[in-house]
Amino acid sequence: MKITALYSRLSVGDEARGNDESNSIKTQKQILEAYAMQNNFANIKHYIDDDESGRFFDRPAYSAMLEDIKSGRVDITICKDLSRWGRDYLEVGNAIEELRQLRVRFIAIHDGVDSINQESLRFAPFLNIINEWHVVETSKKFGQVIKTKA
Repeated sequence: MKITALYSRLSVGDEARGNDESNSIKTQKQILEAYAMQNNFANIKHYIDDDESGRFFDRPAYSAMLEDIKSGRVDITICKDLSRWGRDYLEVGNAIEELRQLRVRFIAIHDGVDSINQESLRFAPFLNIINEWHVVETSKKFGQVIKTKA
């Protein structure tokens, strides 16, 4: 039976935590599991990048998931929204296209994206640009705070 991949990610420093999972990751897992159950998606497997930036795609769990996808073990990938998949609009778009070519269904729950419905993918590039813009603006603001403190 093929895997339903549930992908969660939280950026470095986005949330205080101890040695346990962040609250955001716990919440994402709950959302993904509930969605999978409601839609009768079986054989779920979590891939979790806690403390990983969305700007880069060499994240450990993301890479492991891609390995499983390319080896044919995965038929559905689900994330909470496109920003959890990544924050580089070109890379996210390329990843969605690669999944399509590999015949792996891609779902971003809160963005209403489901690759089984091509119409839902029309707005995805704009969402990806907004997600990248957000991380660039946050970085600039952080840099300004550091300068001000200095």
